Amino acid sequence: MGNPEEWQFDPERSHLHFSLRHIVVHEIRGQFRKWGGTIALDGADLTKARARVWIDLASVDTGEPERDAQIRSSEFFDVEHFPQAVFSSAEIRLPQPGNPIVKGSLALHGFLEDVEVEITSHNQVTDPKNVDRMSYEIKTRIDRRKFGLRWNQDLDVGGVVIGDQIEIVARVEAVRAKRAP
Repeated sequence: MGNPEEWQFDPERSHLHFSLRHIVVHEIRGQFRKWGGTIALDGADLTKARARVWIDLASVDTGEPERDAQIRSSEFFDVEHFPQAVFSSAEIRLPQPGNPIVKGSLALHGFLEDVEVEITSHNQVTDPKNVDRMSYEIKTRIDRRKFGLRWNQDLDVGGVVIGDQIEIVARVEAVRAKRAP
């Protein structure tokens, strides 16, 4: 990468949500309140871009404090020993037709696994205060078992309390931190 432009996530305008199956037909929805990241762009060649995202796992919020405490506990995230998750991009593919795919590694709960993230929309504007902004909507799906997150309970009627597939959707808004020379 030559002289990249650096972009910082705007925490006030960025949102990270997740959902997973709960008790066969229901769904748990939640978000992380503290997270951020950087994007480095190398000119117009999107395939040379790089991203790094961090998530404060203690900031999980499902709207139910008791459930959030259990998610933070050693039964699940174990935030005392693993306080953050970090995604680092390695490659960007531009399939035709299709949306850009960002391949990278996710460090979560002491495990490091490859993850692919789809960029479903992208926009760049200069706001009324003359601040350059980029927005991205992204989505991915991960299998929590690959990260050692295996807590579950069998139900008397069949099935389990929570599903293994976690859908992650983010709206990222970033501001230009440094222009390329």
